[in-house]
Amino acid sequence: LHDAITRRRDLQVNAIFVLALLVAGVALADRLSGLAEEGMYADEVIFAKSTPYQRIVITRGRASFQLFLNGNLQFSSADEHRYHEALVHPALALAPEAKRVLVLGGGDGLAAREILKHPNIGEIVLVDLDPAMTRLATDLPLLRAQNEDSFHSPRVKVINEDAYVWLGQDHGRFDAAIVDFPDPNNFALGKLYTTRFYRMLRRSLAPGAPAVVQS
Repeated sequence: LHDAITRRRDLQVNAIFVLALLVAGVALADRLSGLAEEGMYADEVIFAKSTPYQRIVITRGRASFQLFLNGNLQFSSADEHRYHEALVHPALALAPEAKRVLVLGGGDGLAAREILKHPNIGEIVLVDLDPAMTRLATDLPLLRAQNEDSFHSPRVKVINEDAYVWLGQDHGRFDAAIVDFPDPNNFALGKLYTTRFYRMLRRSLAPGAPAVVQS
């Protein structure tokens, strides 16, 4: 009986110890991630957040700042304008009478910034999965300055949904579409580069409307 009581007590102590380790691990997870990230990036990490969808990190050097998603560089403030201008303006040049534009991805607000330079466009519908990313682009002064407050424009409607699922529904027709997704490095992103996805995108466009996909 004494041995049984001792074994039970030892099991309880071990269980409490393991539980304490798990609680400590959860509490320290962000700090440990932050320490690891300090060695991953060349510049100072000024913002880091894990969301249900991705790890968002912003670093800043002397002349620019950078946005990383899951460790992959999305843009540098020093030269992102070259990419976003080339992504948006050629497509809209093909649709000079466009009134309604669809943006898939683009949660940093930079593609929307370029579209807003076209005064004839009355509505931009932007579908991005992660509300944390679009909130950051709406509220963080650094990103707001870079995207020129694009998400504060009454012409921009932000929808936080899975673009694949959203396109499967009828939301009317668009005069142009800009697709600005991260690279397809996992299954969730891979489905956004499938033939079925592009068929659904085509059905969401008015006849002859252009669509541009980042590459």
